[in-house]
Amino acid sequence: MDEQRIRELAIQRHEKGESPKFIYTSLNRTKQWFFKWLKRFKSGESDWANELSRKPHHSPKKIDQAMEQAVIEKRQELEQTLYAQIGALNISWHLGQERDLPSSATINRIIKRNDLTRKKPRYSPKGVDYPGLEPTHSNFSHQFDPIGPRYLKSDGRFYSANIIDAYDRRCNINPMRAKTRKDLTEALIRSWQTLGIPTYLQMDNMLQTQGSHRHPHSFGLVIRLCLYLGIQPVFIPIKEPWRNGIVERFNDDFDKMFFRAQFFKNFAYLRQQAKGFEAFHNEHHRYSTMHGKTPKQQTSEDIHLLPKDFEIPEELTIAEGYIHLIRFIRSSRILDVFGEKFAMPMSVEYEYVWTTIDTQQEKLFVYHDKKIIKEMAYSLPKTPLDLSKIEL
Repeated sequence: MDEQRIRELAIQRHEKGESPKFIYTSLNRTKQWFFKWLKRFKSGESDWANELSRKPHHSPKKIDQAMEQAVIEKRQELEQTLYAQIGALNISWHLGQERDLPSSATINRIIKRNDLTRKKPRYSPKGVDYPGLEPTHSNFSHQFDPIGPRYLKSDGRFYSANIIDAYDRRCNINPMRAKTRKDLTEALIRSWQTLGIPTYLQMDNMLQTQGSHRHPHSFGLVIRLCLYLGIQPVFIPIKEPWRNGIVERFNDDFDKMFFRAQFFKNFAYLRQQAKGFEAFHNEHHRYSTMHGKTPKQQTSEDIHLLPKDFEIPEELTIAEGYIHLIRFIRSSRILDVFGEKFAMPMSVEYEYVWTTIDTQQEKLFVYHDKKIIKEMAYSLPKTPLDLSKIEL
């Protein structure tokens, strides 16, 4: 028996003289329920037994139809605009130039109910403390991640060495034909001449940036150049690219908003257009993590740029400085430092450790929870790296 029929039956029984208490207890209902429907019956309405909508008659926060349509149209317009962001933050900013506007939460609801959402999987933290960098100003840390190969229909494959400031999100894009040590180093130099010299350069564990696993203490061109300029290289955990999440997300934008959004007749044209995307991003892209600011608005003062006439010394020794590696210690309790294996104590099993090579002291320090858990000698070669002989 449906609810409407139960209400009608209860009132019929009351009309025949049954007591209210006997009626609502026999129907397994409450006193309040019975007298609510008795009052509705006495109102004289023909549809008194029907359930009324609980939706309020008036909602002061309800978005008007004109504003909802404006949000939809702005979203669709931005989707067709080269390089533009399409999220609630950017829609809000654009509409705010013209009129009073709803909150970002309301804009997101409008986008959702009009089937304009774009879903992608999100990383779920595993509950293990991660000793990452926490940037506090521009050029505190840069994230570096070459992508590719990508392919041009009429002009072959290319790569792009993309660098982004983890604090203000300023980016530098460097399309290149190959991903050699020389190409990567030249890209980093261009970025430091544009973005400034960072304290830390965070990157993945490519051999092109490390050096050689056959000679792990010798270090390659990228590490030596960083040390020469006072930059501290930081290598994220092996096979955990999401630890470079800021540049990973930027590379996703690079693919969707730039590379797959237009036709490039050749590589030279792509390189030219990449600078336009870079400038547009730094000037116009807004980040919720920066309270809606663009990279240009977020940038700290006193940016120290690498001189335009900088040249790499022909012979690069290992300068005094620090090299860092973040590693996850598994059940084998082995720490991997550029292919070299070190045994770790049981206390750090299934934990992240921060490893620092001090090139002045020629020592390796392993930290967990900011405390040294191991200290070892780490001898370094004294011979310089001869760029004329290096295999690039």
